[in-house]
Amino acid sequence: MNIVIRPAVPADAPALYRSWQELRKHNASVDRRIVPAPVSEPEFTAGLEELLSRPSSAVFVADGDGRVVGFIRAGIEANLPDRLPEQHVSIGYLFVEPSVRRHGLGRRLFEAVCEWAGRQDGASHFEMTVLNADEDAERFWRSLGFSPFIQRLWAPLTVEELGP
Repeated sequence: MNIVIRPAVPADAPALYRSWQELRKHNASVDRRIVPAPVSEPEFTAGLEELLSRPSSAVFVADGDGRVVGFIRAGIEANLPDRLPEQHVSIGYLFVEPSVRRHGLGRRLFEAVCEWAGRQDGASHFEMTVLNADEDAERFWRSLGFSPFIQRLWAPLTVEELGP
């Protein structure tokens, strides 16, 4: 299969929606605290079109002979007021179909984002979240040079749920 990395277009929405649902299902299976909100395909499509119209966002797809087999979404985000630079690039989602994993496709998608990010003003680094329980994802991102920076902790709102 010949796989080309290219910018996403609105016509990719149905395939991206299916891939995104698979990714959300995976995330929910990794950690019970992940409960995907219901999003219909028309809602997703409208959101994708809006995202594609923003110069501060990028979506790339891995196109395998006319079929989307992976995607990555990135965007420029503001840092907290006490940190410079004022902006960073964040990876929102990365998904590669299981049948084409372990062939460098995730890396190629990330490289497309790196090239795009290099053309953005004011952002000098990446920041992103990775589910703590998703060891495969953590290994992948570390292999690309990511390292821990800020740990995000979680707790329920009620004292009774906290336990001893």
